[in-house]
Amino acid sequence: MVLLEMVNDDVLIKYAWMSGHKSDWPDFVMDMKNRMTEMKLGFPGISNNDLSLVEFGTLKPGDLFIHDPYIKVPKGVIYDEAPIMYYILDDNRFYIEGIGKGDDSIRDPLRLNIRWRDILPSLSIEPDFPVFSVDSRPTMNGGPAYYYFFKAYHDQRT
Repeated sequence: MVLLEMVNDDVLIKYAWMSGHKSDWPDFVMDMKNRMTEMKLGFPGISNNDLSLVEFGTLKPGDLFIHDPYIKVPKGVIYDEAPIMYYILDDNRFYIEGIGKGDDSIRDPLRLNIRWRDILPSLSIEPDFPVFSVDSRPTMNGGPAYYYFFKAYHDQRT
């Protein structure tokens, strides 16, 4: 389900209510906004205008999305895995378009298991897990998210 184009406060509030956070939605939304800010540091040039909040199960081949396993984790929880931008090649193959900031000391401590431009055979993401669809498709002459796709380094792990 696509919640709305361009992620903003209204989209996050709607998602909080739809996921059962009716009494604590302000805290849930603030935690998601804080995590999104950290997530976007690893994808320079990608802004909220370039993203839509969708469920993983709604994506199809040809879609580009960012998976952050900690998007629903409350503030103060220590997380380790870096968010990853994937391009869906077909039903069970995923191309790594970029890797965001993070230590990645549990999943890939030597930075050899997953790298930019690798093709993964499958992902273990629940169909109803929220991911960020990357809607911008810049050209060589510019456009939204041009810096990320044509100029930025695609593995931002620390």
